[in-house]
Amino acid sequence: MGRGLPLSFRRRRPLARGTHPDAEHRVWLRLKFRPRLLPAVGWEDLLVVATPPNPEGRTSSDFDAIAQRQGPADARDQLSTEGIEELLRMGSTPVDAIVVAGDLRMSALMLKEAVQTSVFARFLAGFTEAVHGLANASGGWFDKFTGDGFITFWIPRRSRPIDPSRIPEFCRAVLSASDSLIANLRRNSRNFPAGTGLSIGVDAGPCELVRVGDLVTVVGSPIVGATRMVAGARARQTILNVYVGSVLEEEAATLQSDGIRLTRTVVRTKEYPEGQEAFELEFVRPHPEAATPGAG
Repeated sequence: MGRGLPLSFRRRRPLARGTHPDAEHRVWLRLKFRPRLLPAVGWEDLLVVATPPNPEGRTSSDFDAIAQRQGPADARDQLSTEGIEELLRMGSTPVDAIVVAGDLRMSALMLKEAVQTSVFARFLAGFTEAVHGLANASGGWFDKFTGDGFITFWIPRRSRPIDPSRIPEFCRAVLSASDSLIANLRRNSRNFPAGTGLSIGVDAGPCELVRVGDLVTVVGSPIVGATRMVAGARARQTILNVYVGSVLEEEAATLQSDGIRLTRTVVRTKEYPEGQEAFELEFVRPHPEAATPGAG
């Protein structure tokens, strides 16, 4: 997909209080619609809401601050100097990313059955901290907490655009951490539903790293792919889309020696109700040092 068209829009209607009336934001716009499908409004009435290009004279130290909140210790090494400058100046930069999405099955019922709501709230806090810490420790970024799950991503070294070698260990560690936290929650529940646990979906490919205020997020088809994989996974199951799974298949023997089995499977998704090819990671041995920060 191309970068799109660099367009500028100037709003003719009065702007919000405190905004200069001649303010103009240059943004990258991808036209994915046909103009005839738009309602009958003039282009002059459109307001593009986006992060303005380097509105405050941001410097590389601003990227370090963002990375400290969300990224790993080597975050600066994962992007080129030009990429960091584009992220700060234009608000986004293209990257290849591996996206890992997690979903906590039966979370609504666990909240309903919790003896004390505060116990469930502390569980979610501990769960989020565990995922954040484990992702950073394995070279990944914590994107967001989704209410009953998470989205994390990895930006592989530029020398190898898709390098999923750290993903299996992260998945094994976060599954072990969630199991420990769920065990604490189980002791504080009136009733506990079967099928409770974390499910994980993984996909990879071209994304756009987008700055939203003082945070970053990834946008692209791998987000959709990882979400679809996790939707097709059961509790404690890790499903990889075929693209990233095929790359990881080259390391199947190494994974096997580490107690991780990679097998082919079929997942039914919204886009492919009859099933689409995928891979499953099965962890024969639990992670030996699955830390659970914030568990207490």
